[in-house]
Amino acid sequence: MSRIVRNGVLRGLTATGFALAMFGGAQAAILDNSIALDAVYIPALSLTNARPGDTVAADKARAAMQRLESSWPGLRAALLKDFSDGTPAQAAAARKTLAQVDKALAESRKAVAAGKFEAAHTALEDVRIDLMKLRLARGVDYYMDRLTAYHEPMEVLALAGVNTRPQDLTPARRDEMERAFVEASALWRRAGKNLPDPRAYQMNEARLAQFNKGMAEVTAAMSRLSDALRGVDNAALLKAAAAIKPPFARTFTAFGHYN
Repeated sequence: MSRIVRNGVLRGLTATGFALAMFGGAQAAILDNSIALDAVYIPALSLTNARPGDTVAADKARAAMQRLESSWPGLRAALLKDFSDGTPAQAAAARKTLAQVDKALAESRKAVAAGKFEAAHTALEDVRIDLMKLRLARGVDYYMDRLTAYHEPMEVLALAGVNTRPQDLTPARRDEMERAFVEASALWRRAGKNLPDPRAYQMNEARLAQFNKGMAEVTAAMSRLSDALRGVDNAALLKAAAAIKPPFARTFTAFGHYN
């Protein structure tokens, strides 16, 4: 996602809050079907990201993909109907986006069959971004899109933390991390406002506890990273950057149904 798109997402997330307040009833079907899709999509996305060689995780990833594929035709038809209830241009945009999702699922299915789970995960990543853009264009304030928007700059920081040696953290690279942190902070603050209704998002007691714990842990990790960015210890900074991803993953996966 380019910086222009990311800035547009941030502005869009602000605007959709007002749109939903005015037209919340009209968006209910889109929200309900988006929640139902994420319930089966998130397990497939997360389980295809398992460590190579983990046969137990591979079996779980295959099962999650099967659940996603079996649910997709019905959810696709429902989403197409939901998103086609607008102008001809909006209906065309919906058809185009859902065709992109079809392609991503086909690529992921082929990769899983070949045991190439990293490639499957990469293909599935596009799904949440494409659907986020479609919902934002229709003024739908879907909570998961806030987490998806945050994921982009968070991933920049986490990868820097994992892949950079302290001695290689030049002033230019530190500046890049600082810019990513500013963006991530704004998006995380947005995610912390107007939290999702557990009943609407089908969160049982265990998933709600996981979500709440994850939110608190990400906030604490972002605070530690902020402190590290103000310091001069490169090793501490990189460690703090790497530490923001695991609690975010726990937060995001709280919306998936794994059984």
